[in-house]
Amino acid sequence: MIYKKIFFLSLMCFFFFVTCFSQKVVVHAFIENRKTSTNNDTIYYDFHRNLTWSDFKGKPIENYFAGAVTASGFAFDSQMNFDGKTIYLNIGIYTFFTKHDSWKKPNVNSEYHLMHEQHHFDITEIGSRKFMDELQKAHFTKENYAALLTSLFDKVYKENMDMQHDYDKETNHSLNVEKQLEWNKKIDAEILKLKQSIALKN
Repeated sequence: MIYKKIFFLSLMCFFFFVTCFSQKVVVHAFIENRKTSTNNDTIYYDFHRNLTWSDFKGKPIENYFAGAVTASGFAFDSQMNFDGKTIYLNIGIYTFFTKHDSWKKPNVNSEYHLMHEQHHFDITEIGSRKFMDELQKAHFTKENYAALLTSLFDKVYKENMDMQHDYDKETNHSLNVEKQLEWNKKIDAEILKLKQSIALKN
């Protein structure tokens, strides 16, 4: 059985409501602390909450080669304020999993294969954190902030898609056990770095 990941991208619209003449732009990029509701179709990434097979609510495609599909993505909300001298751009980023677009076939129930799908979700979170880092390092001006925000998102999105594809290609969608274990260690190490970075900031 082959396990394939479908990656969904949701790019939230951002808005601009004032004419600004200042050259200074202050950007605050952060990970939104969105909470998952039991009755909600969306699961927001949480280091303390792994996926379970019961989260895969979609209808399986019987003639599809994959045994399970994970639908996840990262997105952002953006708000702009202007105090007469400075543009303040607040960018909240979040990672999500949609239950109705994620599915598994009845014979797919193992923890091994669930971990493969969880790591797709983890890779998505790695992408959202990379996007935040890129925003914090970028030089925004009143002339470039709209185009730069979009271009950085597109850049990180492509890199994240490449990582997702490499993961499935090298593990053969989890069938290559040796490579799967290598990727498990690699992804777990990246997630641990993120946790440690958050702990240092708190």
